[in-house]
Amino acid sequence: MDLTYKYSNGCDLISDFFDSKPQQPTTGDEQTDQEPHTPSITEALPEGFFDDPKLDAKIRKVEFKNKLDDEWELFQRAMKEETSVSEKIVQQDDEIATEDRVIDEIDEQMHRYTQVDHLQKKKDEIVKTKKDDQKSENSDSDIDENEFEEFFDWRAKKS
Repeated sequence: MDLTYKYSNGCDLISDFFDSKPQQPTTGDEQTDQEPHTPSITEALPEGFFDDPKLDAKIRKVEFKNKLDDEWELFQRAMKEETSVSEKIVQQDDEIATEDRVIDEIDEQMHRYTQVDHLQKKKDEIVKTKKDDQKSENSDSDIDENEFEEFFDWRAKKS
């Protein structure tokens, strides 16, 4: 079925050409049956139009953000992070130093213990040799003690 008509002047038209309502071209905004959008004063002014940043933010109806305050907060966060990293490094260094000191103290104690053990053995040898010497000289020492006993009592009156 052919929907076109031939008119006497030779134009071809679609059969429902005069029946349909004329369509308005639409854009992506879909603003049919509304007045065209006119930007308000606040939308028309660019950011930084006013010299005073607080007034500029107030006119544009946005929250005022001071860039220096934002940078200061960013700096403080960065400093906190660096401080925590630094504290961790110092803590690790302290732990290593403590471990080294404990190892050195243990080595010193072991060295001193070997010295004490060596001296104890020397003492035992000396005591053993003295006991042997005393047993052999025991008979002579009893006589000598009686002779010299009067000299050891220095507090006694001599008559």
